[in-house]
Amino acid sequence: MRARAILSSLLTVAALSACSGEKGGQAGGGAKGGGPSAETGIGKPNPPFQGEVPTGAQKIEEFEVGKYGGTLVIATPGDPKSFNPVLANETSTTEITNGPVFETCWDFNNGTQEDEPGLCEKYDRSEDGLTYTFTLREGLLWSDGKPLTTDDFEFTYQVVTDANVASSQKDLFRQGKDEAGKDRFPTFEKVDGRTFRLKLIQKDVLFHFSVGSLTVVPKHVWEEDFKAGKFNSTMQLQTPPEKIVSSGPFRIKTYAAAERVVIERNPYYWKVDKAGNRLPYLDRVIFVSVPDFNVAFLKFREGETDVLEVRPEHYDLLKREEQKGGYSIVDMGPSFNTNYLMFNLDDRKDKDGKPYVAPHKLAWFKSKNFRKAVSHALDREGIVRTVLHGRGSPLWAYVSQANKKWYPTKVEQYAYDLVKAGELLKADGFVKKDDGLYDAQGNKVEFSVMTNSENSTRIALINVLKDDLAKLGVSVNVRPVPFNDVVTALNDARNFEGLVLGWATGVPPDPALSKNALLSSGRNHGWYPAQEKPVTPWEARIDEIMKLQGEAFDHAERKKLIDELYYIFSDEQPQIQLVVANAYAAGRNYLGNFKPSPIRPVLYWNLESLYLKHPKKG
Repeated sequence: MRARAILSSLLTVAALSACSGEKGGQAGGGAKGGGPSAETGIGKPNPPFQGEVPTGAQKIEEFEVGKYGGTLVIATPGDPKSFNPVLANETSTTEITNGPVFETCWDFNNGTQEDEPGLCEKYDRSEDGLTYTFTLREGLLWSDGKPLTTDDFEFTYQVVTDANVASSQKDLFRQGKDEAGKDRFPTFEKVDGRTFRLKLIQKDVLFHFSVGSLTVVPKHVWEEDFKAGKFNSTMQLQTPPEKIVSSGPFRIKTYAAAERVVIERNPYYWKVDKAGNRLPYLDRVIFVSVPDFNVAFLKFREGETDVLEVRPEHYDLLKREEQKGGYSIVDMGPSFNTNYLMFNLDDRKDKDGKPYVAPHKLAWFKSKNFRKAVSHALDREGIVRTVLHGRGSPLWAYVSQANKKWYPTKVEQYAYDLVKAGELLKADGFVKKDDGLYDAQGNKVEFSVMTNSENSTRIALINVLKDDLAKLGVSVNVRPVPFNDVVTALNDARNFEGLVLGWATGVPPDPALSKNALLSSGRNHGWYPAQEKPVTPWEARIDEIMKLQGEAFDHAERKKLIDELYYIFSDEQPQIQLVVANAYAAGRNYLGNFKPSPIRPVLYWNLESLYLKHPKKG
């Protein structure tokens, strides 16, 4: 399950080879048609499988043989925005679409933290790093029984790179601009029904990761809509489920707004277990929509759901009830997910000619001294104690310290220091008076900070920030709204002043896949997205580093470049990094092959291999 930088979350890892082959092996024997191997006696799938096991089926060796049947129930704060994996860029959508419903050419194993084959069984990279050739598995079918071929990858690539399609995946393939100022992309060549080739304009030794983020969609279903300029409105929540044709272990069954999404077994799925039995084991999965993480916690505690990402404030109570509740809590150490405060530095205007940010506030936010002063005024250790209940740590870098391969050797750290903060503000002409802080033009310093209302931890975090900044004389208004409204404000309306959000790690967690966030032209360059050209010298240098690291074969050379990038980021503070919570997951003891990972999706990255050891009571 692979993704670029995703809101509420992000990325980093992986050594590469010039030619990677099949790691999972080929399927041998086992299930055919509608059921399991006769000798295994592992139950009867409902809905049943259809047709034969694909010739190129991937065998999953690392998990125990499970049983067919049953339903997994997971609580998810908020509804998905759509079922379109090409457009999705928020975890409320991607954790349903990307992996459970749609798959990619190249994959990543959260357990081993190594890349591995997906829909493609192998790839080859030319010695000069400019040509990548991918080979699909033999016999792949979509969930409607139609063949999945290179035509579908060619179509998806055409969609993603189309200027009129609002996909952040585009940023992973963009390779500069031509003389006319138009984006340049690698050339896609179809070799045959199972083989395709991409010819690059500039060397990218990690391009297989970019292709691995391309969530393929069926050409035979959506080509007409794309040609008609309607792709941005396809695969919406109201789309009939039978039209959401999938390649993952499940397909959309039903959707009820503010209630649930039900996915059921894809009868043509292309993976088998080590005994040759077809996957997935579960008949269906229900994603229950809840208003916030506290309700998700209550539903798990009351036995209504089967798995839970355990938040720090809930850990002690759940741990005390672990045996009684029939579940186990897994401690995964620091989370890969980050939390940050970001100001809107976008000096453009909306369609009515109104600035996104009031000019005097924009001047504050654009000041490096102002951002650094705010950073020094935040008591991160206090946030860890009060908001995370001691279960976390301060964050100074763009990535979490959990990311051992890419965490930088040197970054700027902002100790809690109100004197230093005051000096930085004074240098910019700010004056503290009895009733607050004022800028040199006499404007009182106050602004709003938005976050998603489903996340009580973030709301508590903003309230601490509000108290901390009040000591400088700064007034902060807390603005909680539904997560999908946050995404709209960030990506489209741009009607925010400050935001507290986070990055959920992509997979693999490699900085090469952060182009959509780090490049000045990136759609998710949140403080000032989709710049025609870098508006600051430091953003221009980050753009240059991202290009250079993609051309470096040597990991040490890449690491040196990325260390420089992360140092620049920490010095400029376009996103003021806050804290990282420790990662915990809970699963019912009747759930087999439950192997949570700190890399998203934490609870069910191996969803096709999860199974119920025995039927649920009640």
